[in-house]
Amino acid sequence: MSALDFLAFCRPGMVLKTRDRRDARILAVDAAARLIRGEVQMMGPCAWRADGRYQDAPAGAAGPWDLMPPKPTEGAVAAEQPRDSLADSLKRGEGHPGCCD
Repeated sequence: MSALDFLAFCRPGMVLKTRDRRDARILAVDAAARLIRGEVQMMGPCAWRADGRYQDAPAGAAGPWDLMPPKPTEGAVAAEQPRDSLADSLKRGEGHPGCCD
């Protein structure tokens, strides 16, 4: 699992993803019990431990309902990639800019 401190990171209303890519809406963070409570799409109410592992997982093993940390580089990478129009690329004679060949 990741080094992210889910207990400190999570806030009510926040939406994270589970390992199986479902939306998990955080409803409450109980620091005293070291639990994060929320709802998972098509599953219902759930609880996770402070490290993001699903509370009811057999033997505490990692599984599909564990919380995944957000990917901080997704927005940054997309912003850094140049965005050219297909017409401009064709004018420059770059071969097949819209093709995977």
